[in-house]
Amino acid sequence: MLKKFSAAVLAIFMTVSVFTSCADETTSSSSKADASSSSAAEAVSSSDSSAAEASEASFTIDGESIDTEDLIICTIDGIDVDFDTFRYYYFYTINLYTNNYGANLDIIAQTDGGFELLLDDVITQLKQEYVTLHLCEENGIELDEDDYEFVEETIASAKENYDTEEEYIEALKSTYLTEDLYRRMVELSRLYEKVEETLLTNEGKYATTKEEFREIVQDPEQYARVRQILIPYQCQAEITDEDTKDSYDDMTLSEKMTAKQTAFSELSEEEQNTAKEAAKKLAEEVLEKARSGEDFDSLIKEYGWDPGMEADSQGYYMNRNSNYVEEFINAGFDLEENEVSDLVESTTYGWFIIKRLPIDMDYVEENIESMIIEYDSPAISQLYSDIMDEMEVSYSEYYDKITPESIT
Repeated sequence: MLKKFSAAVLAIFMTVSVFTSCADETTSSSSKADASSSSAAEAVSSSDSSAAEASEASFTIDGESIDTEDLIICTIDGIDVDFDTFRYYYFYTINLYTNNYGANLDIIAQTDGGFELLLDDVITQLKQEYVTLHLCEENGIELDEDDYEFVEETIASAKENYDTEEEYIEALKSTYLTEDLYRRMVELSRLYEKVEETLLTNEGKYATTKEEFREIVQDPEQYARVRQILIPYQCQAEITDEDTKDSYDDMTLSEKMTAKQTAFSELSEEEQNTAKEAAKKLAEEVLEKARSGEDFDSLIKEYGWDPGMEADSQGYYMNRNSNYVEEFINAGFDLEENEVSDLVESTTYGWFIIKRLPIDMDYVEENIESMIIEYDSPAISQLYSDIMDEMEVSYSEYYDKITPESIT
């Protein structure tokens, strides 16, 4: 994922997730590098004019209240991080922990090493944002008159959602923002858009050109187009909940998968193994049908459990760095065009039956911009990581004394 947490945090807070389509992609650093600044703008610009209860900012070290005016918490890549900025990213990161891992500040504080890891990730969040400023300085990208007009319009639009200036200020405070910080974050989001447009896409400095990509996508060692029949472990689990049974036929494929996953999770280990064996037997029967020449798309429709196959008749276009499970990528590239694989097992999803198809260049031309962005994503993520690794960080005298009770 782009917004990376340390491995220790993942080990501490990761919860077991339900099945999602293998087509789902991890957020890349390039596409979400300004996620926190964008989320700040969206939160304040919300059409909901009722602000949550405001949070009063304070900073306490060793039981003593510290004056935060002009207080610098740290310096990253030559950029001073004042208290208000650090505070916003501190609570933003806590919110990520809560949303992704169910870990609030109390849980983090009670976990051995948890709070230290939280602070490290606050610095990581700030570094990710400041890659934009680094690239702007390196490439002479600045906000122009039209950009500043956009910033003013964005702020004015946000204010229009509130009846009074006081309500607007309270809305900012409820999202850990000040007026000055909100303005800077809107500006940063605008700068990121310019970086993306001029450097990361549209044949920019760090983007693959269309001419290059046309050659890459037609190289069978670099790109494969596949369709697949997914037979998940849980598909043979019997649903016993009466309400779920009554509504099952009207569910979408994703909803049916969730229902099956719930039913599977309620089984004993022995019962789960029995369900897995039944699913494997079904997968073997479907493979035999595919091998005997039955229409592959019809088999997908009848037996497949991947919503991605419903949504796109083209299938998946993947390169060796695509965000699919390793077994899926390896099996797809091992096939010749129009060849059907053996059963391919993934402990995450179940069994795949994969068919490799010819590259459709008409489809590629229609979608070339988005396909290049996906292809470039790993390289741009690496670019971000490399820049972040080179950023120097210095800390104020207070940083090492910060505790879970220090910041409100």
